[in-house]
Amino acid sequence: MQVILRIARPFDPDEQVGIAHYAEHLAWYAAIGEEARGPDRHSGAWTSHRAISYSLTGRSEDLAEMTATLARVFEPINLPVRFAEEERNIIQREYNSVLGQSISGRAEEALFGVLHAGTQLGPSIIGTPEQIDALEYDAARAYHLATHTPENAAFIFRGDVGRLQVWRALMGLQLDLTGEKPVPSGYNMGPDLVHLAEFPDPSAAPRMIWRQVVALDAPVPFDLLQAQLDHLRAMLDTNLPGGLAGPLRFDAKLAREFRLNLIAIDEQHVELRFQASPDAGVSLPDLRAAFETVLADSAAAGIPAPTYNRVMARMESYWPDWDDRNKARRWVADYTTARVLALRDPLSARALRQIKPQITRDSLNALLTNLSKASRTAIAFIGPQESFE
Repeated sequence: MQVILRIARPFDPDEQVGIAHYAEHLAWYAAIGEEARGPDRHSGAWTSHRAISYSLTGRSEDLAEMTATLARVFEPINLPVRFAEEERNIIQREYNSVLGQSISGRAEEALFGVLHAGTQLGPSIIGTPEQIDALEYDAARAYHLATHTPENAAFIFRGDVGRLQVWRALMGLQLDLTGEKPVPSGYNMGPDLVHLAEFPDPSAAPRMIWRQVVALDAPVPFDLLQAQLDHLRAMLDTNLPGGLAGPLRFDAKLAREFRLNLIAIDEQHVELRFQASPDAGVSLPDLRAAFETVLADSAAAGIPAPTYNRVMARMESYWPDWDDRNKARRWVADYTTARVLALRDPLSARALRQIKPQITRDSLNALLTNLSKASRTAIAFIGPQESFE
């Protein structure tokens, strides 16, 4: 089974870049020592824009022990300075592995900062090498002390374990976990803009990253909105009428391949992420213009009924077989974990089953219309300089 401890990250526009990630490394090392890097992969820790999370996996009979081990991250960090210095060096190596050798990763980081400027989603989690070097042990300890408190925490228990076992494990901690639940910070979208950043690299294959945030005309319940976006993405990512693959790949041969994603930031803000490689003889500006035109044309025409019906039939597997108790429980466990890690209350199984009928063609076309409006757009061109012209 798995136990996860989630710590909510309060939004502070003046927070030092990378300090939460550094504090996570130190807290986890202080809590379980060398086991944090053991070869069995039974432990882990990670930082997102909204939370810091720690996890342990093991046997169900060890639930109380695992829960108590996780709870040690509440204790003040007390490590020798040399360990703190080593951990900062490990973060530098992590940067080199994840971003330093990936021009696309660095481009994504840059677009995040522009697109979500002024919000909790804007600052980098790991920072630049210079920002990592500026991290100080005492600052990380102070951040940890201010944030790693029971009122900011939530435990997630996954696996073959009963409620009585969970209750006993939590009671053994003697912590007050009944405080007011933290909620995601409000998303305040900045003014409309179009930002283009170029990342020249003579050895890189040409590609474009195109991202946009739009505000919906009216709020939509979060789980319904994300489900609608997932179904709309499936329709746009086809060569059926109304989709993008036909005009961009199979008809005009403008894009060699592309990836499309639609993400609900909150109940009224949506992010569109598109990444594509141009086909032979196509420049990145040509690819950008074609994508924006095809998206606008698709929004103007709407998703045709035959495309909607065909893709909706394909998306039956999006939902679990509610009559299969084990499959439904695993699906709900994954869903619940994702929502708690994002500081959101998960819906009941009954409420989730009421979402599907609300994914109508009209609702998806209304979303598509919103996505075609002028908004906050950030674009990156990657590749040899000649592909930018």
